[in-house]
Amino acid sequence: MKKDKSNTWLTDEGLKQVDSYINSADAIILERNRTMKILLDIFRYHFDEKKNLNLLDIGCGDGILTKNIQEKYPENIFYLLDGSSAMIEKAKQKFKGDNFTFIRQTFEEYIDLPVDDLKYDFIFSANAIHHLDFLGKSKLYAKLFHELKYGGLFLNIDPVLPSSELSEKWQFNMWTDWINETLYKNNFKDEIGKYDNLPLRYKSAAENKPSALFDQIQLLNRIGFRDVDCFYKYGIFAIFGGTK
Repeated sequence: MKKDKSNTWLTDEGLKQVDSYINSADAIILERNRTMKILLDIFRYHFDEKKNLNLLDIGCGDGILTKNIQEKYPENIFYLLDGSSAMIEKAKQKFKGDNFTFIRQTFEEYIDLPVDDLKYDFIFSANAIHHLDFLGKSKLYAKLFHELKYGGLFLNIDPVLPSSELSEKWQFNMWTDWINETLYKNNFKDEIGKYDNLPLRYKSAAENKPSALFDQIQLLNRIGFRDVDCFYKYGIFAIFGGTK
């Protein structure tokens, strides 16, 4: 299996990360529920008919984003792709029916496969594509563009690279402040401070290769996407994308 060896999610070590991530994600991913709601809102604004669409969740993890869409708009066809076998198994537990297809592939494997032209109406991702370097993102975005139908929509929720060391410091502080506020509001006061080193651990992990938001927006424009924009940003976490 072709994989990026720096990405521990795709190794035996990654099996230990899966449950820990799933159990803590709402508390450690800044404004996770809000970003998922915004993505769902844009989907709702964009498509007049919200059924019989082909949707691809790329880097799907345990399928939480697909679950949010499927609960409101179940009459669609859902494809869930992830390089982690453990995550795919978690996703399978959330869904039943013949309108779900699960694909165990790394981004690199997906990029290398022949293009399936005009297959998907909506392609989306959350907190996954930052595992590719900028060249990898370029190849992935180009393939996604070709696999989108005309008028299709691509949205990405992902951490992005701050523009300077000072900006990074501010945004990492925003992140830890938000985590601690969230723990306090949800009555986990004994865990306040537990994740204060999370931003530095994120930065030092070789698997994380965030690219600047502006560079990715320019890239999407060059590939041919229309209506390209950043639709929300809080600290390093952003929602951006466009239409074909």
